[in-house]
Amino acid sequence: MSIFGDAVSAIRQVILMQSRIDQLDQRMKGMAADMEGLTDALANVRDRVSRLEGIIEGAAMATRQRRLEE
Repeated sequence: MSIFGDAVSAIRQVILMQSRIDQLDQRMKGMAADMEGLTDALANVRDRVSRLEGIIEGAAMATRQRRLEE
């Protein structure tokens, strides 16, 4: 191959790599957005579980109180 052919091939490879890097960057941005959504969903689930735990503990305390009064 000539020097010109080698240069064109190298430039082509750089352009292909840049295209792949751009695609990878877009995927990473999508994954970051997905992670933010998962973080929010996890926080909501944690809050709901905490409320349920409070209700269960309150019911258990009320049951214990009734037994002590009897």
